[in-house]
Amino acid sequence: MPILLVFALIAACLPIDWPEPPLDPARESAIALSGGAVALVLLIAFALRTWVVRTLRREPDRRVEVGRAYGKWRRVLFFLNIGTSAACVLGFGWGWFAQREFLVDWTGKVMPAPFAELAVPLPYFVILFSCWFIYYDAERALHRALWHDSRPFAPRAAYLLHNLRQFALMVMLPVMLIVTQQTLNRFLPETTRSDVYRLASLAVVPVLLLLMPLLMKPLLGLVSMPAGPVRDRLEVVAKRLNFRCTDFLLWPTHGAAVNALIAGLLPRVRYVVFTDRILEDLPPDELDAVFGHEVGHAKHGHIWLYAGFLTLSLSLLAAILIFLEQQLKAAHWTVPDAYKPYETWLLLVPVVMVASYLFVVFGALSRRCERQADVYGCRAVSCADPNCAGHDEATVYPPGGTCLCPSGIRTFVSALERVGDLNGVSMGRKERPTLGELVRGAWAWVRHWLHAPMPRRVAYLRSLIDRPALEPRFQRRLFAFKCLLMLALIAALVALGRHVGWNELYDAL
Repeated sequence: MPILLVFALIAACLPIDWPEPPLDPARESAIALSGGAVALVLLIAFALRTWVVRTLRREPDRRVEVGRAYGKWRRVLFFLNIGTSAACVLGFGWGWFAQREFLVDWTGKVMPAPFAELAVPLPYFVILFSCWFIYYDAERALHRALWHDSRPFAPRAAYLLHNLRQFALMVMLPVMLIVTQQTLNRFLPETTRSDVYRLASLAVVPVLLLLMPLLMKPLLGLVSMPAGPVRDRLEVVAKRLNFRCTDFLLWPTHGAAVNALIAGLLPRVRYVVFTDRILEDLPPDELDAVFGHEVGHAKHGHIWLYAGFLTLSLSLLAAILIFLEQQLKAAHWTVPDAYKPYETWLLLVPVVMVASYLFVVFGALSRRCERQADVYGCRAVSCADPNCAGHDEATVYPPGGTCLCPSGIRTFVSALERVGDLNGVSMGRKERPTLGELVRGAWAWVRHWLHAPMPRRVAYLRSLIDRPALEPRFQRRLFAFKCLLMLALIAALVALGRHVGWNELYDAL
């Protein structure tokens, strides 16, 4: 869950007065307790790795069972790693230690060194990088149990680099923006108060959204898809759907990921990315459907919608915080003396506020847009016959993805189920779920907060076969939802902007 990591790391990098170590001497206590906690979770990770390797060595036929158990415990350990890192910072004194050790003298004043904020979540970085090294053997054992020697697994260095690239792009990029801003505020305060800097700060997010495809290529190691039948087929489908992009890119994950994505606001800097595994394991018609899903995001303007939504939302949240601050000042509210040592903890309020808002509101918007893209993926492989019984090589697909037929729906559903199976997502559903299944279902919603759980996506698409009228009704409701959401954001921003003052809001942004 990269979004959780982003906000957790941003919170750790804020200038908060972290608690002192519980034992004396303080410095040695912080190092010993934090080091011991890190070593303990790494020992648990190594135990999981050892169980997977030894079990598959003795009983390779248990690959599915072991793979599911491994995935389950990896998710549990994800939260254990975050919890352990939080304990190091909050309970064992590592945050206090980092803030007092990584200092420099600047113009006669002692202050944190450039990017010293990254030392606070250092326990998590150590755990994360070490776990990549440990889990490699388990991942390789699972791969070999499935493919034997017919498909080689990535070397350890390539595996580590693959994980590092994803982490750098999806997690560290936004964190580094915050840390860089804090560093500049410390060392170049006059520059950060200039209008040029403020305008540049406002332009960072739009520019990143515009140029993200160019950043993705080197960070993820993407390469242009080689010429051949697969690329030729995708180009034909793109032409039929009236879709333009700069290039089709191959993401070499050495079989570690099954995914496809689209990036770029404009056709001249827009890429469609496929992992090596999805190209290898999906049949041509299902790959066309997956490609159609990505085209659907562009056709329905989802990327532009997300950019506008995030810009308006972050501006509105900043206005709300200014409004609350002004109200507290007007009421002459101050932090009680008993809580003065925790005054800097108020910096966590905006982080929690933004994280909660994105999870609830942006999650609701994203899930609906994903469903709309799913429908377009069905249209991309549908013929003009609403009652067709199947497709063959002679089937003619209408241009523009304007039709929806049962065979097109089944093709896309098959692609979804295959991708879910390859990613270890359970598709089973029962009429009377147990309490444990209800809990797992709720957790699935949390994990798939941007896309909705795979079984629910599949169930909706299958319902369109017998009830095609559901699709236009969904499209109308989604259009109304988008319009009302954006109008509400604009109206709230204008109202709060007038109340708090546009200059105040500009300075905050």
